[in-house]
Order: sequence, then C-alpha cells, then structure tokens
Amino acid sequence: MPIKMRRSVCPYDCPDACGLLVEVVDGKAVKVSGDPEHPFTRGSLCAKMNHYEKTVHSPLRLTRPLVRTGGKGSGAFQPISWDEAIQAIGERWKRIIHEYGAEAILPYSFAGTMGLVQRNSGHPFFHRLGASRLDRTICSPAKDVGWRAVMGNTPAPHPDEVAESDLVILWGINAVATNLHFLHGVKKAREKGSPVWLVDTYETLTSSVVDRTFIVRPGSDGALALGLMHLLVQEGWIDRRFIESHVQGFEALKEKVLPDFPPERVSELTGLSVETIRMMAKSYGAARRPFIRVGSGLSRYGNGAMTIRTIVCLPALVGAYGKEGAGCLASVNTMGAFAMDEVLREDFLPRKTRIVNMNQLGHALNDLQDPPVQSLYVYCSNPAAVAPDQNQVLRGLAREDLFTVVHERFMTDTARYADIVLPSTSSLEHSDLYRAYGHYCIQRVRAVIPPVGESRSNWEVFSLLAEAMGFSEPFFRQSADDLIDHLLSIPSPMREGVDREALALGKAVEIRLPPDRRARFQT
Repeated sequence: MPIKMRRSVCPYDCPDACGLLVEVVDGKAVKVSGDPEHPFTRGSLCAKMNHYEKTVHSPLRLTRPLVRTGGKGSGAFQPISWDEAIQAIGERWKRIIHEYGAEAILPYSFAGTMGLVQRNSGHPFFHRLGASRLDRTICSPAKDVGWRAVMGNTPAPHPDEVAESDLVILWGINAVATNLHFLHGVKKAREKGSPVWLVDTYETLTSSVVDRTFIVRPGSDGALALGLMHLLVQEGWIDRRFIESHVQGFEALKEKVLPDFPPERVSELTGLSVETIRMMAKSYGAARRPFIRVGSGLSRYGNGAMTIRTIVCLPALVGAYGKEGAGCLASVNTMGAFAMDEVLREDFLPRKTRIVNMNQLGHALNDLQDPPVQSLYVYCSNPAAVAPDQNQVLRGLAREDLFTVVHERFMTDTARYADIVLPSTSSLEHSDLYRAYGHYCIQRVRAVIPPVGESRSNWEVFSLLAEAMGFSEPFFRQSADDLIDHLLSIPSPMREGVDREALALGKAVEIRLPPDRRARFQT
C-alpha cells in the first residue's frame, strides 16, 4: 500500500505545540515524526509524542459507547449504540432540568487537547443549556495575571531571541521535560559563552544543561526577585533612562517595598547565601541582554500572581524590555489571532449562571446546593486523578444519584465511575486549529485517518447533544471545518501578512510581532 504523508500537531498541554508528520498506510497511522519545516520545533519531538501512533491504535482504546452495569467505580459496562447513548443522556438531562434546573448540570474539562475548536466545543453547548459554568483555574491563571499586571497586552519576546542573550535565567521551569525546543536557543547562547542559570526548588533534569542551579525554598521566589531589585537599586545597576521613559511606580517600589528585602533577610527567606544573592544581582545588573524564562510552577502558590508580577518587574529595572535577546518570557499570547468569542458563544447564555471552580469539584459534588449537582459531563480531563481533594472527588463520583457522562479515549479513573462512556477521537482523527503558548506559530489541521472504531470528536458529540436537547441554532449544525473556515475569514491584525496558502495546506505559519514592540508597551 502507498504511504501518504500528512501534517498534524501535538495536542498535548505544552508550550511547544510540535509540528508532526504522520505516515498513513491504508487508513492507519504507522509512524509519527517531527515536521522539519515547522518554524520553531524543527522536526524534533519529546518522549511524550514519539510513537504516538501506538497510542492512537492502542488495543485499550474505547471504540464503542458503553453503559454502566455494575457499581460505580467497578468498571463494569456493556456496549450500546450511539443513538441509545445520546437518547439516554438527553432524556436524563431533561428530567434533571425539569426538577432542579439546568444549573444542576456541571461540565468538567481542561486541556486534554489544546486545539481551539475541539477543546472549547463544549462551551457554546453548555452556555445554551444554561448549565453551571466551570472556572478553569487548575493550571496557571495566576501566571497570566502577574504578567498582565506589569506588561498588560505587551507581547512576550520571541523565544528564539534567547540565543542573543548574555545571561539566561530559567526560573521555575524544567525545560528539558516541558519546553524542550526553547533549549535550542539556550544552547546557542551558552555556546557563545553566556552563562545559563536555573532557579528552582529542587534539582531537575534541566540542572544538567545549565551552568548553575540555585535551590530556593518553595514559595520564596518573589522574595529573591525583590532582594535582587534591592541590590540593583542600591548599587545603581539600573537603567534610569528606561525607567524614566517607561516605568510607573518606581519611586514607590524603591521607598516602600525594597527596604524590607535586604540580602540578609532574603537569605533567611530563600535559603541562598548573602554572597550568592549579591553575585546574582551584580551579574544581572552587568548583563547587556539578560533573558528570563519563567515557568508555571512558581505561580501555583498562594502568592503566585504576585511572584510572577515581581519577577516580570526585574527586566524593567535594567531596561531589558527594550533590547533584542532580553526581557522576560512567561507565556506567548496569540489568542488574539482568532475571534474566540465565535467559538465560546457566551451570547448563548440565557442568563448569568453560577460558576464552580474546578479545584473545588469535591465540594461541588458533595455539598453544593440550590441546586445540587445532579449530572457531571467530563471531557478533555480526568478529575478523579487530577482534581484536588481526591477523596472528596471520589466520594462525589460514587454517588448513585449523580448521572455522569465521560467522553474519553481510554477507560480512565473517572470513566470507571461513569454511567455512560463515549469513545473519543484522537487528534489525528479530527479537524482543529492550533496556537501555542511557547512560540508564535499557528496551524490548521484536518483528520489524517478515519475515526478509530465508533469514536467521535468533541465537536460531533456536542452537535448530537444539541439536537437531542432541541437546540435550533444553526451554529450547532455546522462542522468543525465550517467553524475553522469562519474563524480564518475574520480579519485579525495578528494574522496580517501570514501565508494563507501555507496555512490552508496544514503548514505551521508564524505570526509577525509588532516592529515597535520594544519601544511601545501595551500596558
């Protein structure tokens, strides 16, 4: 049989969104490799995506809808048809809505796929239904808040710029495991003689590719940043011209905050020696192009947003934001490339509905009232394994009166508690539109193989459920490709100048950064 080469994208929750080449033989993916033409990932893949074809065609894949036949958590199911499954869900939800109201239904999802359409396809459906809304805060919203507090909508530096840096600081990020392709630029900087540091709470794989690792106490990163600022200001290692032109609040920071963070106190807070803190500040102040790459881990403390905010201030003191190869990269925000309101459809909300924080799922399932949660619909997530307060979550999932539906590729811990399990497609079996949060590429992909078994995509399932619930809006009758076409037809300044033909062919194309981004800051 002839081999067909198709392009796709890694769907996992990772900054890199790697470009893929998929070898297809007789409708099956036989090999997945990196796309050498991808502008950022350049053909290399990490261990999570190597041999992805084995995951796609795993004998453990769910291939038919299932209905529970045993106790919750027992994993006892029997196959049913799609028609039977959708009818059962629709009928149960209508009864729940009649007795308790639509807010008794709670969706639960996160980043099982990073595609903009498939990941978010439940939003318009549950908005239209009037269900409870989920506040998806389990990962790094504090990081985004910290960045915006200082930089607003200013774009982060291009990740490849790190190659031009003369001091690289990897702060709270295990890049070897979670941001592999960023290290290409770090390696180039190191080969030129630029020192590379890692600041973390323990030694990681990344410690082996840096010059020095600084181990700090958990939650003390913000104190370290303030201690460095204290010395930078005290010793005059700052860019006064940049501060006068672009920085607000410097005098208040200098007079009201920094005096409380001398090296001696910062040493007690962080566990680093006074000499080490002084050396770090002096090196940072002397660098012409210092580049900080901030990870997400240090935003997951109670002081996470303020920690990120504080670190993001450091480059401003030395004028690094005005230079190529310098500044701070937290996350790349290319969401503005697409009119996401056309996907999320908050205009479908009949009224304001309650919001449930995903980190409080255990409380929601066991204690929430007016109305109590009577149905849980899970997709793109496995809350039995990832949600906090696991014992409470499992107790809630075990409720016999809780009608749980799980749309999944495999029999996960959560799926074992479901009343109905629906088989989901993999990323190679459906269309989607991708952006990254670690680089500036966007990419459109189409299915490269047919669905495995009877699996269906998120978009298809929500279309079926919309029909079962009697929704008449044309939005729910379009295909995923229809919606992607619509998104690409809406002009966006961020997509100006991109190669539309290459994008249509499934190639990764790079968004152009504003030419004045180092002189005009969108704060």
